[in-house]
Amino acid sequence: MRVGAVIRGLLGVVLVFGAVWLVAILYWRASGATPATPQIVGYLLVLPLLLIGGFLLVRALMRWRKARRDHAAPQSPAGGATPQVATTQVEADRIVYLLDSAALTRAGSGGEVLAGALLQPQRPSLHPSLRDQMGLPVFAAQVDDLDVESVRVAVSGLLPESGPRSPGFADDQLRALALLDQVAEDLLYAALPTADASIAAAPSTDTAMHPHAMQHSRSSRALAPPPQAPVLHIRLLLPAHWTEPVRRACLAWIADKASAIGFASGAFRVGVEPVAGAADAWRVIDRLAQTDGPADAAPTDTHLLLAAHSLVDELAVSRLDATRSLLVSGHPEGLIPGEGAAGLWLSMANPGEGRAAPPLRLHRVVHGAPGHGRAAGRELAALLQRALEVAALPVEDVAAVFSDADHRPSRAIEIAGAMTACLPELDPVEQGRHLGLVCGETGAVAALAMLAAAAAQATADDGPVVLASVADGRVRFAAALSPMPTPESPAAPAAETV
Repeated sequence: MRVGAVIRGLLGVVLVFGAVWLVAILYWRASGATPATPQIVGYLLVLPLLLIGGFLLVRALMRWRKARRDHAAPQSPAGGATPQVATTQVEADRIVYLLDSAALTRAGSGGEVLAGALLQPQRPSLHPSLRDQMGLPVFAAQVDDLDVESVRVAVSGLLPESGPRSPGFADDQLRALALLDQVAEDLLYAALPTADASIAAAPSTDTAMHPHAMQHSRSSRALAPPPQAPVLHIRLLLPAHWTEPVRRACLAWIADKASAIGFASGAFRVGVEPVAGAADAWRVIDRLAQTDGPADAAPTDTHLLLAAHSLVDELAVSRLDATRSLLVSGHPEGLIPGEGAAGLWLSMANPGEGRAAPPLRLHRVVHGAPGHGRAAGRELAALLQRALEVAALPVEDVAAVFSDADHRPSRAIEIAGAMTACLPELDPVEQGRHLGLVCGETGAVAALAMLAAAAAQATADDGPVVLASVADGRVRFAAALSPMPTPESPAAPAAETV
């Protein structure tokens, strides 16, 4: 028996005796009765023991009934799995390959820097100029030294009705695009296709062939179409409250940037996805894996997800404060405005060898409803366990847990309880890396930035990490990220990849 269980049992016995003695003594004093020896023994010794014995008997009966139900439940074909585990094992592991990532937040630029900042989180401080409705300063996770003016010049003429009467880009939108500028540029350079001589058709040298043979050879070659060059599908995840003209201008801005970097006109396609938060970003990733990307995407095509978000603006803070979503005095569950940009370069098919850095495997994203109160940690722990089972990863191999939990007490308790229940060998403080503590509320950027930091950690440790999303109030997400298996490692079970 564990020491903690023994201590809790002794405390329970002391509390029962103390409560019974207190009630008995108060009753005797109030009634003026003088208890005899049988009454003293009966009330102060026998009654507490009867209460304790009854409690133990009821608990043993409940355990016996639970054991009977578990024994009567149908077993899996292997005979060792419960129905819940068997249901989880039916799910296929849809693997998405993470080729590269980038992030720019208050913590710095790059997944490595972000992962290091989450190890010793520095919480946001009060903003020097932003105020709430009461005129008090608010906490904000601002990125310093942004070059907003260069982005303003680049996008000012892209609006369809740019002019004196057009509202143009808001300040928070320009800040978000200034953050996205560097992230998009880094990933576009990483995804820039290199010249491949094997794709081009070699000139024919069969000039000495018989005309009939030459005709037959040309007909055979005509039946085999030349290999199609991979296409980069770029998808912008922009806040849903941005207007349609602004989103179209952002598409044109990214298309111009890709062309300037060196992409041919047919080598990339750009689309936009309005998102309301981190949950929508996880749905985009899951949908991308389920459908193998857009309908016109080839198996060799790759996908670039880019997200930008900023709440460090007077109007954005006013919107949060008006809806009671801002962290203010007396409202500890409010949000801290943040900003950032992040991107993922993904492939639905295994890119194979020959890359400078091997890709990482993003296993199937699982989701579930959040628990309430004390059940929140248990529900999230079950979701983490389900993500590990889908990925066929042992619990003891997990090196860290990344989440978008922030300063809110409910989120901190939930992720700590989940780690304690599902990953007892990990310290929730040392191995828990929580993006929201450092970066505040960053919308859909949180999902991509968390993956960028987790990718850097998985690469550095050469081991799997687990991700948990608790930012949304209505849904929870979990996934595992693991390095590619080495030839020396045991063969992993076959998984469906899309």
